Amino acid sequence: MKKLLVVILCFVIALGSIAGCAAPAEEETAAATEEAVIEEEAEEAPAFETVKIRVGAMPYYLSIPLQVMMDEGLDEEYGIELEIISFPSGGPMAEALGAGQWDIGPIGAGGMVAVPTYNAKLVADVQYEMDGAWIMARPDSDIVAAGATLPDYPDVIGDADTISGKVMLGTFGNISQYMGLDYADKFGLTIDDIEFMHMETSQVYTSFVAGNGDLACMGSPTAALKLQDEGYIRVGGLKQQGVSQQDAMLISDDFYTNNYEACVRFMQAWLKAAEMLNADTDYEVEKAMKFYTENGRTDVTEDAVRQECEFNSYVDPSNVFDKPAGEWMTGLVEFMVNGGYMEQEVLDAMATNIKQDVIQDAVAGLE
Repeated sequence: MKKLLVVILCFVIALGSIAGCAAPAEEETAAATEEAVIEEEAEEAPAFETVKIRVGAMPYYLSIPLQVMMDEGLDEEYGIELEIISFPSGGPMAEALGAGQWDIGPIGAGGMVAVPTYNAKLVADVQYEMDGAWIMARPDSDIVAAGATLPDYPDVIGDADTISGKVMLGTFGNISQYMGLDYADKFGLTIDDIEFMHMETSQVYTSFVAGNGDLACMGSPTAALKLQDEGYIRVGGLKQQGVSQQDAMLISDDFYTNNYEACVRFMQAWLKAAEMLNADTDYEVEKAMKFYTENGRTDVTEDAVRQECEFNSYVDPSNVFDKPAGEWMTGLVEFMVNGGYMEQEVLDAMATNIKQDVIQDAVAGLE
């Protein structure tokens, strides 16, 4: 009996020893698991607070990357919340910037007002290759009959006699006005030699087809392609006139000054979206159609959008430094200054407000 009691006592002591050893091991395991979970959550949590950005946009090619940013979750990935504010053309968009209504956005010729007048920062160009901003005429026009008369611009049609006095349909303050002025200038004419009739970009197509005007300055490639498919003749265009378009990304002075890191993150998301669009034409067409229709475009067909996507491309991380930022916009302003349409101060302000720091930091963060 005494031996049995000794055995039982030893067994109990052994169990206590095992339990005493197991407890620290279990506690260490639990602690390690908890630490791993905390580290994993820390890795998943964004390193920055989400910033709301009011994005100025137009329902045209220059703004399609915004659709990709939202659809692919790039906005959430980079800690930005996008509020898209849509404008019919660059003129109203530039004035809205002056009124403090948007923070960041891609813009065309309207930038020549927004940058010098409202101190907006031009941080990058949007397109790498661009065509489709065309001047269209009716097939029976005497301008078409004149044929190509400029040796340096074989794709530009007309002459001074047939163009003088003609009515051009287009939009003040955007790319179509500049294109029309440059077209006239190629033949030694000025704005006094033509009649430029203002209307919003979306109205140029319908008004021209209805029989108004002699020339349609089409800032929208899809609308220009639609006119071409219907038998109208291209007599001019930015690329054909040697001034191929490169819209630009602008940031309001206030947002640039007070939300610099958010500006960098926005451009990182934008560049990744542009890269995705450049890589797959079918995907680009899909996103373009979605963005156009959801933003009120009724003048588009899938065939026209596909053509637009095939001969246009975006600035992306691989080519963003191939050309000086703002080169096209600066050239546009130089033309306006030399033609007496703007003062020299505007050109000086353009040079001051072209900023490379945002895009340099954005690309560096993607590497």
